[in-house]
Amino acid sequence: MLLLFVLSTPGARHALASHASQSPDDLISGGGVTIISAAEGYAWRVWPGGKIEYSFDSARTWVTQKSGVTTDLTAGSSPSGKVCWVVGKSGTVLLTTDKGSHWKLLVSPIKEDLGGVFAQDAKRASIWNLSHKLSFGTNDGGVTWTPNTD
Repeated sequence: MLLLFVLSTPGARHALASHASQSPDDLISGGGVTIISAAEGYAWRVWPGGKIEYSFDSARTWVTQKSGVTTDLTAGSSPSGKVCWVVGKSGTVLLTTDKGSHWKLLVSPIKEDLGGVFAQDAKRASIWNLSHKLSFGTNDGGVTWTPNTD
């Protein structure tokens, strides 16, 4: 399984991956970030102002989705073609389990800007702040969060 997630910090954007690399083409001018799904051909793009786009055809076409937020979105993790976790400023955490037809705003344990997310599936994910000093995980789709320990 390929898992790729994009981290966002002020002035720098980079990707971490297992068994893959991300090209500079995945970082979009205007502040957007591309999130490549573990499922081949699927991807999301997140933007300032809460904008989310989805592609099911290897980024040839993009469909705008309603995130329900106006907060700047900065990073995400997509463990499958149906599931994507997105994080952003002011502790914003969003989750879709239906390819983005519906995005759920989750209650974040971190109220400051989030630096990244790593998701294993629709239930299990970890989020962290920009300084990496705060990190929490969930095993129930974001209903509850517990501090991650080293």
